[in-house]
Amino acid sequence: MVHMKKWIYTLTSLLLAWGLAGCAVLQPGPRSIDLSEAKLAAMIGDQFPFNSRYMELFDVVLDRPQVRLMPAENRIGTAMGYSIGASLLGMRPTQGTLDLSYSLRFEPADQTVRLTQVRVERFDVPGVPPAYATRVNRLGGLLAEGLLQDFVIHRLKPEDLRAAQGWGYQPGALQVVPGGLRLQLDPVARR
Repeated sequence: MVHMKKWIYTLTSLLLAWGLAGCAVLQPGPRSIDLSEAKLAAMIGDQFPFNSRYMELFDVVLDRPQVRLMPAENRIGTAMGYSIGASLLGMRPTQGTLDLSYSLRFEPADQTVRLTQVRVERFDVPGVPPAYATRVNRLGGLLAEGLLQDFVIHRLKPEDLRAAQGWGYQPGALQVVPGGLRLQLDPVARR
């Protein structure tokens, strides 16, 4: 009987200690989830090839994305191939390379991760005479920035959000870190 009481006392002490440790782990405060560079590149790559018609005139195709992280600027860079044509004008497609950088944001209204602050770093247009290169590069940059601003690269699943909300968290800021991307989980305000 004495051994049984000692065992119950030890078990109760262990459960209490475990419960207090669990409360310390689940106390309100930001948490984060890290996403590797390879996983991020796969998520972005899944959105390509990207086909669009711009201003009902230009047919644009983007493909072969290559992702690079820029943690010091909290940005991601992506180099890709492009093809731009205007079949209505009889213009044959022009192909080249587009290199851009951007930040990411979470859009709670539709649970998506989107490009923001899109900036064209380089827009190569083969065969353009030097006298027109600056204008063509500017036009191409504006075209790319317009097409890709708020571009969806990932949609969170409802069950992922329910799990986070069940623990009292919601998605917050996205930060580019060495080796990947960090999603902050913010505590949901209690009512």
